Amino acid sequence: MLVSEAIVGINYALRGTEDDAPLEGTEEYTYWLHLLNKKKNEFYRDVKRKWSSAFDIQSIGTITESTSLEFDLPLNLLSPSDSVYVITTNGSKVDLDLVSPEDRDYNSRQVYIKGINPQVLVFNNEVKADENIIGGTLYLPGWYLPTDLIAETDKLPFRDPEWAVMAVASEVAFADIVYEDKAPELNSKANNLYRSMAHAENNGTHTKPSKIRTSVSRRISGY
Repeated sequence: MLVSEAIVGINYALRGTEDDAPLEGTEEYTYWLHLLNKKKNEFYRDVKRKWSSAFDIQSIGTITESTSLEFDLPLNLLSPSDSVYVITTNGSKVDLDLVSPEDRDYNSRQVYIKGINPQVLVFNNEVKADENIIGGTLYLPGWYLPTDLIAETDKLPFRDPEWAVMAVASEVAFADIVYEDKAPELNSKANNLYRSMAHAENNGTHTKPSKIRTSVSRRISGY
């Protein structure tokens, strides 16, 4: 679904066929586009979920000799995956151990992430000139926030774009006395569509269903 189609859908949800959708550049159009981006950010920044549509493998930079090698990470990085790797100049893959800063061990090759705006990927020990990774490209698999919607022809980055349409219409309705009576129904529709997306995401494929994730807390004797 394109942004232009989403704006028309929001208009239908609020007004039916009683009025035309706002045109690009108008105050109302700009407000609705802002809400579409707000919903995008809320959707992908939910710490309880990692949507597969946000997963990507991005190149971070070229490995050079350094006593303290660091790389600024993309500002849209939401969360790294479980690995970092280098593709060397001869095409070999070298995996690097990604650890938390407090778990770094200077006796082995590890990388960790520090800072904010930007986050910085740090090599925990010296990279020497004779190492096979020199000149190689560093890659970071992870979850990245999709770019903001700007143009009418931009595509909504959701498994079901109708969710965003209903979610925005619901927020507009809650904030506008003219449409406030429609807000609960629109919100209910948005919630149902979200649950359907989450269910589809959790299903995996027919031949390879998603793993059931478990979280076990350690219990201390006497408590």
